[in-house]
Amino acid sequence: MSDYVSSLCKSVNFHLRNLRRIRRFIDQSTCAHAVRSLILSRLDYCNSLLAGISQSDVQRLQSLQNCAARLIYQADRYTPSSPLLRELHWLPVQQRIHFKVLLQVYNSFYRLSPVYLQDLIAKYNPGRRNLRSGNGNTRLAIPSTRRSAGDRSFGVIGPRLWNALPSHIRAAPNMQCFKKLLKTHLFPIE
Repeated sequence: MSDYVSSLCKSVNFHLRNLRRIRRFIDQSTCAHAVRSLILSRLDYCNSLLAGISQSDVQRLQSLQNCAARLIYQADRYTPSSPLLRELHWLPVQQRIHFKVLLQVYNSFYRLSPVYLQDLIAKYNPGRRNLRSGNGNTRLAIPSTRRSAGDRSFGVIGPRLWNALPSHIRAAPNMQCFKKLLKTHLFPIE
């Protein structure tokens, strides 16, 4: 995955440099649209596959997103990026990855995704005992793995993230409501 992150950083840096050259000729709205189409689309492409990557790779991608936000507002490199990201309503990279994975889990849980993804998740069954955890039928079983690569798979990280969500988000009646509740949950308050 580190090779993929390196090639992604190279591609995004290329587009950031080109946008920086023309930034003084375009207004803020146009720059925001260009950044969304050229930078964020590349950061979001297949980012659910990046679930479980090293923190250093996540930090590399986060610094690119921070540079893109500073470019939109024409801020210098020492300006804190958190307020800029909040004003743009952009989730940080780690939360964007979790958002994508959780959307796939939602689709799989409610049978809206392909069968091969639905087969990777299983509902939690507490056994014979009548436990409080068995009352909510929206929990998923987390399979055990022996290797760290298995911990990064969709069948493991998806249920782990899903079970960490509050039950009212897991029980959202439709996709639009789920997306809204999930983004609100993942958005950093700071």
